[in-house]
Amino acid sequence: MSSPGPVARSVLLAIALLWLGGSALAAPDADRAPAGDAGVEDSAGPAVKNVLLLHMSPRVSLGFLALESAFRKTLTEAVTGPVSFYSEYFELTPLEDDQTLQGEVAAYLRAKYSRMKVDLVAVTSSRGLHFAVRHRAELFPDVPIVFGGVDRSAAGDIALGEGISGVWLSVDWAGTLDAARRLQPGIERALVVTGASSAMRVWAEAARSQLEGPGRPVAITYMSAPTMEDLLARVAALSPGTVVLLGPFGRDATGRDFRTPEAGARIAKASAVPVYTVIDGNIGSGVVGGRVVSFEAHGSRQAEIGARLLRGERPAPDETGTNVYRFDARQLQRWNLDAGRLPLGSLVVFDEPSVWQQYRVYIVGAVILLALQSWLIVGLLANRAQRRRAQAALGEQLRFETLVSKVLATLMTSPHGPENLVERALALIGADLEVDQVMLAERNPERRAADVTHAWIREGSGALPRRIEWSAFPRLARRLGENQVVVVSPRHPLPLGAETDRKSMLAMRLRSLLAVPLVLEGAVAGFLSLATVRAAREWPDGLVERCRLLAEVLANTMARRRAEAAVLAGEERFRHQREELAHALRVNTLGEFGVSLAHEINQPLTAIALNARAMTRLLAGGPDERASAVEALADIAADAQRASATIARLRALSRREHAPQEGLNLDALIDDVAGLLRPDFARKGIAVGRLSEPELPPVSGDPIQLQQVFLNLLMNASEAISAGAGHERRITVVSTNPAPGLVEIAVTDTGGGTKDLDLEQMFESFVTTKPGGLGMGLAISRSIVEAHGGRIYAKANTDHGLTVHVELPTQGVVA
Repeated sequence: MSSPGPVARSVLLAIALLWLGGSALAAPDADRAPAGDAGVEDSAGPAVKNVLLLHMSPRVSLGFLALESAFRKTLTEAVTGPVSFYSEYFELTPLEDDQTLQGEVAAYLRAKYSRMKVDLVAVTSSRGLHFAVRHRAELFPDVPIVFGGVDRSAAGDIALGEGISGVWLSVDWAGTLDAARRLQPGIERALVVTGASSAMRVWAEAARSQLEGPGRPVAITYMSAPTMEDLLARVAALSPGTVVLLGPFGRDATGRDFRTPEAGARIAKASAVPVYTVIDGNIGSGVVGGRVVSFEAHGSRQAEIGARLLRGERPAPDETGTNVYRFDARQLQRWNLDAGRLPLGSLVVFDEPSVWQQYRVYIVGAVILLALQSWLIVGLLANRAQRRRAQAALGEQLRFETLVSKVLATLMTSPHGPENLVERALALIGADLEVDQVMLAERNPERRAADVTHAWIREGSGALPRRIEWSAFPRLARRLGENQVVVVSPRHPLPLGAETDRKSMLAMRLRSLLAVPLVLEGAVAGFLSLATVRAAREWPDGLVERCRLLAEVLANTMARRRAEAAVLAGEERFRHQREELAHALRVNTLGEFGVSLAHEINQPLTAIALNARAMTRLLAGGPDERASAVEALADIAADAQRASATIARLRALSRREHAPQEGLNLDALIDDVAGLLRPDFARKGIAVGRLSEPELPPVSGDPIQLQQVFLNLLMNASEAISAGAGHERRITVVSTNPAPGLVEIAVTDTGGGTKDLDLEQMFESFVTTKPGGLGMGLAISRSIVEAHGGRIYAKANTDHGLTVHVELPTQGVVA
């Protein structure tokens, strides 16, 4: 058949547009924006997305209308912002082969949409995809194209470029035949029927590729492009054991066109055997059903891919298929087919019989099953409620254990003082248990009250007194004294006889209260109190037990604090006793060489008296003796200074008060002590030698205590020398700086040594080699040196005698 001329083509195009009710020439759809404003973003929101739906098929079927409806709905939901749809329908069969007519349609679309920004082109057939790809550059350059309803074999010669994607149409002939065999296990033959158009020939080829092959138990016969009369006669003569597989039949061999439901109805009515189909539009026309193409699902999937294209993505075409099992309940009943044999997930439509008539057995069974299920659900709900309670209990237990861990970590590892530790622990308890006041108090039996030692108060919850009198809470005090937990809440109010307690709680603005006794060594030593001010609350038994554990933790903290206080008091007493003993030793030592000190003081006093007499004679001699008088006065002043220095040293060593100082010169301290002992050493015939490193670093400490150490060491050295015989009588004191931050004093004697005494043991208390000695001198010396951050030790000399070393940190060095 020859192609129509230009006039005929124009007439055909005009007829097609008029058939569509002017859809191609009239204004856009109701949800479109005006062409001049398309794609423009105003102050009201984001830019409108313009989508052009291009339909080019021999006719607009119900299936494609369902596809378009699902496409519009899904795309509107998937795209952010407004969407305008523009639909163009071209039911022009010659358009498939006539390039001139295609050019005229392209010119029409170009003229209509030249002033509009099209964001997406959607096509719903292989003809539409061919047309859109061929004219994309001139009509919609770089605009993404999404296709649907396109068989892959029909579009085999189309080159999908950048930005072209969609959903391939998948026709499941094999699935339809398998569904027929499930309903009719005795099937031996199948007749495949398709129409005469080129698109329908593609469907016939798909049937051959799917149904032919080795191992098929069913014989397949094909009728492609028959006349409607021949087809009706053929299906009417089919024998039992045969089924009809109906594809699209839009045109017969004579060129007559048929609507899908119309053709399906005529074939199903004439057929002597059940008719199955792969077209959703045939359902309801008399066919049984099958694995049909769901155009709704097809349109939704096409819209999802279109939304991705609008977002700039470039997905590959979808090949998963959109087929579903769908059957007509009336035809199942007509052919006496058991619906229970349908494939899983099948959808049965037109189920006209009543539910009771068709499924009375299932209903009775369902009722029984429902009753059993109801009992099971009740049991499961009870089990779930029990499990939730258990989970809540475990959660509360875990939360409380976490709180206890935090409290213990705070009490044990915080760098702050113990008072701050308890305050932080109470803050953790208050925040976790959601109370307004947390208080820790100790019983004060003497004052018949409880002293608040630590407290945490939420902001805006008032203040707590420093002491709570027992008389203000007589009932609470009595129960706490009996080691009982006190609970005051809406469900556990104070009894009628506790008016005093109630008034005291009102005065303190307390709405609810939980008080737990703190027990130390079997006696109640205080209590832990948790209270609310903003609103009343209950205190569950589980919480009460947990608070008992917290009370035990805090009681241990209180016991530790008391023990630490006792240790500090003991250390203070020991320090005082040590100072008293050191003072006694100093006084005793000074008393031992009192004769030498008296001679040391008496000598300058005698010199002062002699110089005073000489001064008297010189003054009587007249002015000529002036120079001699001045010299006598100078001698008097020097002797007086000497006596005063000696007395000052004695007074310093005999004082009880001590004051740590910085910048102490150890050489000066040693020289002062050696100066006091010089007369006694001279009387005993002992020489004292001094060696000092230049620029010895200063130290920090108590000068009196350090002089006590050097006094003990020098006295012990002189006594060791006095006890020896036949050796040089000499004491050497050496001051050095052996390492940065360290000063060492070495006192060496030439005595007999300590052959029978451990050098480390000699620094223990009450260890002595002297008859009548207390054995406390070196012990006190070691405690003083260690208190100054140093150490003291002794070494035996190679020849004879002993050397005692004292090491002290220099000023500014932390020991």
